[in-house]
This record gives sequence, C-alpha cells and structure tokens, in this order.
Amino acid sequence: MRPWRYVGANPDGWWCKPGACNGVANGSIVVERELKLIAKLHVRLLRLEFPRPLIEPQPNVYDWRRSDYIVRRARHYHVRLLPLLLYTPAWDGATPATPPHPQSWYRFVAAFAHRYRAAIGAYDLWDEPDLQLYWTGDAKDYVHDVLQPGYRAIKRADPHARVVLGGPQTADIPWLDDVYRYGGSRFFDVMQFHDYVADRQIFDHARRVQAVLRAHRQGRKPIWLGEYGVQEPGVDDAHQDALIRFVLTEKAPIALAAWYSLRDDDVMTCCPPALIKHETYGVMTKDYVPKRGFATMRALLAPPR
Repeated sequence: MRPWRYVGANPDGWWCKPGACNGVANGSIVVERELKLIAKLHVRLLRLEFPRPLIEPQPNVYDWRRSDYIVRRARHYHVRLLPLLLYTPAWDGATPATPPHPQSWYRFVAAFAHRYRAAIGAYDLWDEPDLQLYWTGDAKDYVHDVLQPGYRAIKRADPHARVVLGGPQTADIPWLDDVYRYGGSRFFDVMQFHDYVADRQIFDHARRVQAVLRAHRQGRKPIWLGEYGVQEPGVDDAHQDALIRFVLTEKAPIALAAWYSLRDDDVMTCCPPALIKHETYGVMTKDYVPKRGFATMRALLAPPR
C-alpha cells in the first residue's frame, strides 16, 4: 500500500485482488512464484507488509484468506516471516497513516498474534513512523497508540515472540531518543532503523543507533537494518552487488540486514491498475531475471556444508 497516493493494495504485489492485479489473475500467483525464489536465496527472514485495512475492513471483522495463504506457503518453503503490521482502516482514522485508536489496534494485533503464534517469532510494528507519508503523528503518538498496546497484545498471545521497534527512515537519533522520552523503552525487544545511503556510512549510522541503546542502558538489544538498498536497472548491478557484499560480510553492530527488495517492481494505483513509477531496487528484474546481486546474496546466505 502507498497511502499518500491511493488506498488499497498495490496491483503489482502479494495483496492484489482478482481482477485488479498486474499481469496475473490473483496475488497468490505472485506469492507462490516469489516464495520459491526467496527460498532459493537461502533467506532466513522475510519482512512483509500485512496491512490492517486489507485484513480488518470492518471493526472486528477479519479477512484472513490472503494472510493465511502467505503464512501457510512460507512454512512450506521454510521461510520465516517478519510481519510488518501497519496502517489504519478508514473506520478507525482519517487516513491509513493516521494514528489508530490504541484499543482497536490492540485488538487487531492480539487477533493476528494469536492466530499465527505457532508460525511467527517476531513482529514489526509500523513502517517509518518518523515519516509523514506513513505516520501523521509524532513519536509520542507512536509509543502510546502503537508500540505499547502492540507489545502487550503480542506478549499476551506469545510471551516468547520478539517485538521490533518500527524502523525510522534513517538513523533518526532524535526520534529514537523520543521513543525513550515518551516511555517506549520496555516495549520493544529489537531496535531497528532503515538506511538507503548505499555506502559504508551505514556502519557509522549503525554505531550511532548503538550509542542510543547504550545511553539508555539497553546495549544488549540487537539492531536490525530493516531496509537497505539502492536502485540499479539491468542485470550488471555493480553498486547493488557491492552494497550487499559489504553489509553482509563486514563487522558492524547489525544483527540482521533486510534488502529492499526481491525484484524490480511497479508502484501502481488501482482500479484499473495504472503505473505511477517503476523502481529498480530488486536483485532481479521485473521479469525475474537474476542480477549479479542475486548470486552474491545466495552465496553469502548459503548454509555451511
């Protein structure tokens, strides 16, 4: 979903509806096709949006069909999921980026975590809540309306599950400090940030995030680089290949790094499907031709023999 452009599922993605998909009859076709490739990459964790407006279209009325399918097929391919729970349904807020009512958010997260507790071990609560496009509130709203109720709901359903702090769009140190300022310290198990700087500055940024944890006496919490990448068309993606190689091999306070994304894709409105822009962040082209980075990632992630 791209809530600042349109409301609904991207036709070029896993959540598209029959008759409103880009080149396929149903989004489940894309799920199946891409999970095979993700498994081939030896990916240990797939971070994926589970948009609340598509799952809970009416209060306490859930449509689990696509999420059930995704979870079931991911287990089939031995791909662990990191569900990214986010967005506000129209009945709960003015826009998808509006802070939800904490009680309704709690109920949704509790229902989700209870349903998938046997398959899911960690949950990501919102995407880039320091960015107005995704979140119209501030850090205080995020802590009070999303992080605290979401954490409580997840821990009630599965005390062993980990809660991942919604990753800011950069190593946004003032925003991370505000999370602590407004009482968020006890309500996440994993620190997260995103970074598209696409060079070794990523490591400097990770150390700054580590300094925030240490300043608040939480230096043992892991840091996840929840999104990183760079756009590069064609299959001779030298810049992407180098970025993947040094992030996955060089020493840094990063416990997990999630590349954005599997394939080059289209950001589209609906309906009917219409192209807004084409993005080339993938390690494969739009037509699933592997770039150099695909082979590099597969080799680096392969289990030892």
